Amino acid sequence: MRAARNSEVGLVRRQMIENSDRGVTLNKSLAWTIGCGLIGAGLYAGLNMATLTTRLDDVSSRSAMATQDRSQIEVRVRLLENAQSQSTARFESLFQSLQELKTDQRESNRLLRQLLQERGIKQ
Repeated sequence: MRAARNSEVGLVRRQMIENSDRGVTLNKSLAWTIGCGLIGAGLYAGLNMATLTTRLDDVSSRSAMATQDRSQIEVRVRLLENAQSQSTARFESLFQSLQELKTDQRESNRLLRQLLQERGIKQ
């Protein structure tokens, strides 16, 4: 008897999708399921897009800040390079002056030795 009832219940139960002369007809519960699924998928996609947009804006602002920092560092490096080239020029000038002093001292020593030899005094 139960088998007969189950088969009767199966016959009374409507199909989810029917194909009729009016076209494809959806059962109300299937239509609600599809509608809710589409709304849920739209919300999911919209929230993901908003999150990605926010993160992209954050990355863009950080990139702009890094570019600004990089340009400031470049300016500082140029200033340091200029200062170093000035210091190098000063040191080269000092080195030249020391070389001239050494040359002058050698010349003075040579002249002193020559004078001493002329007067007959040995070292």
